[in-house]
Amino acid sequence: MTTSGARRLGIEPAAFATHFATSPMAVRHSLLDDERMELERLAALASRHPAARIEQNQGAISEVAAASEARASNLSPGEIVRTIASNGLWMVIKNIELDAEYKQLLDELLDEVEPIVADGEGGMRQREGFIFLSAPHATTPSHTDPEHNFLLQVRGLKQMVVGEYPDARTRQLEIEQQSRGGHRNIDWKPIAPQTFNLAPGDGVYVPPHAPHLVRNGAEPSISLSITWRTPVTERTARASSVNARLRKLHLNPRAPGERPGVDAAKAEASRVLSRLKRR
Repeated sequence: MTTSGARRLGIEPAAFATHFATSPMAVRHSLLDDERMELERLAALASRHPAARIEQNQGAISEVAAASEARASNLSPGEIVRTIASNGLWMVIKNIELDAEYKQLLDELLDEVEPIVADGEGGMRQREGFIFLSAPHATTPSHTDPEHNFLLQVRGLKQMVVGEYPDARTRQLEIEQQSRGGHRNIDWKPIAPQTFNLAPGDGVYVPPHAPHLVRNGAEPSISLSITWRTPVTERTARASSVNARLRKLHLNPRAPGERPGVDAAKAEASRVLSRLKRR
């Protein structure tokens, strides 16, 4: 098992600076010898992890799919991991930082990234990790996520397709609905897609809200996603939540980023509303 003192990610800071928050980028990693990513260790993690932090769907699903199309099985989380080669499922163990052993793994990796992004968008916040297990030929439908993300391939082959939105308005509306708890799936494939062919040791950086989908190869797949948020992504989420409320009043609010001062006011209003709800 690689020690925590060894570097695990091969990220060249100057190259990454040109992609940060704007475009995907291929990376390399050295997680292949880490015992925490072995199948039996992952089965043990899935078995003890909070049930609410496990998501599992049928792998044979179209590349554009509504949330209602994602059907689950009756297998236990540990059984899903152990039978991933033949069960036809797709599974994610969310928020691995809740487990001390895997929080250490997440921190080992993101501690390397943090100095590189320290000046980008105000620094790193809300570190989270997700482990994906996919049966042969499983699909993760087209969707978006709100975090900065490195997806690191550990076992099997996978295609990560990352693209853009059809237009600025579609982007704004999708981020608004997700900020209000809407599902991550989108009803179209990424525009102007870039395809990253990932083998063990490969990875890809995906910027926040970038539309993407995943095609698994002919073998079972294990991937680790390490994510973080920033003051900018948090402000975007809060401003988008307020925009969604304004849109219900038949207003046409400006997208986050167009008027930073207004975004800050919206974010503060969102924080106040959240505090009032908690009370």
